[in-house]
Parts: sequence; structure tokens; C-alpha cells
Amino acid sequence: MTKRVVLFDWDGTLADNYDVIKNGINQVFSHFSMPLWTDEDAKKNIRLTARDLYSHLFDDQNDVDTALKIYLSYVEENHLDIIKPIDGAEDFICKLHNEGYVLGIVSNKTQRFLDREVLKLGWQDMFEVVIGAGTAKRDKPQPDSINLALKRLNATSAQAIYVGDTETDMIAAQNALVKSVFVTYGLGDVDDLKKTVFATQMPSICNNYKELREAVSF
Repeated sequence: MTKRVVLFDWDGTLADNYDVIKNGINQVFSHFSMPLWTDEDAKKNIRLTARDLYSHLFDDQNDVDTALKIYLSYVEENHLDIIKPIDGAEDFICKLHNEGYVLGIVSNKTQRFLDREVLKLGWQDMFEVVIGAGTAKRDKPQPDSINLALKRLNATSAQAIYVGDTETDMIAAQNALVKSVFVTYGLGDVDDLKKTVFATQMPSICNNYKELREAVSF
């Protein structure tokens, strides 16, 4: 039987931990007396790893290190109290798991936080591989983390689908030569895709788990 692999992004795709991410970032901005992010700002920019985000925002490496320390400390203290599944996510992954799909997570979230959140939701037995930021040589949008997940699953790109909610996810899947599915209920915006490499050929678009179930059938 052909292996059927579905890899998921985490935040905004299966899990809702938006508040702790935004609040953690604003803790950093408050420390540096910078303008705080609104919801609009956050949803446009929560796509990269924390290290990549702060490396982009600060020129001084000492400031990057300080920002990371503040952010990671806040997340560590609060993320398990706030994390919750997106409505319908648990039923969806349970059905796929029971039907024999091989499931995995590939996220730009810090690996130790991702592992704890999966365990907190009781989903650890659903996923055969969980890849977080820093585990592969390069994080999304580079293909390394998706490729590492496939290697650990002994699967090929042709056997896999990657599901995510931002253009970073879609570019990573494209770079890994994996079919991609974009979900609109997360942090991303379909219009963002049209402005990037998907201007001429869009990935599959799904608005809910019912549509997503049809999109990942193979």
C-alpha cells in the first residue's frame, strides 16, 4: 500500500496560540520602547522563527539575543496555559490517523515549545514526526525541515502533502517539491500568495476542515 503522508504547520493550522506569540513579541517591543504590534501587524509578521524575526528587526546581535531571551521566557511561562486546538482540528486528525494516513508536524516554533504543546493537547500519538525550529539546518521557507520530516518517515515528496496557513508554508512546500494546501482560517491571507511566487499558479485553497479533508485525499 502506498504511504500517504500529510504534514502540517502548527500555529494557525491545527493549534491556536496566537495570543501568547503576539504578547511575547510585544514584551520585547515594550522593553526596547518600540511601538507595540496590533493584531494586523502581528498577523502579517508571525511567519518566521523568533530568531529570524529579531535578526530582521535589530542590527545589533546583543539586542537580538536580549529580544530572544525576553520572548522565549514569556512564551515558556505562558504558552501551555493558552494553547488550544482550532475548532475541528482534533476530529480531523483523528479521522486521518484512523484511516491510515501518516501524519507529521513541521513548524517554525521552537522545538521544545512545540513538543510540549503537542503533549498538552494529547496528540503525541497522532504524529510520527514533529519538527520544530532549529531541528533542521534551515527553517521554513527553506525546504530543510520538510525534507527532514520526509527522511524520518522514509517517504518521498511525491507521497506527501503539506498544509499551512501562510505564504512561508507554501514556499517551503514548493521548495521541497511537495504538494501544498493553504488554509484560510489561520494567520495568512490568500492575497499574500498572489503577490509572491504563486502569482501564476496558486496552491489548493481550503476554508475549513471539511474542504481540507477532500484536498488531502489521495
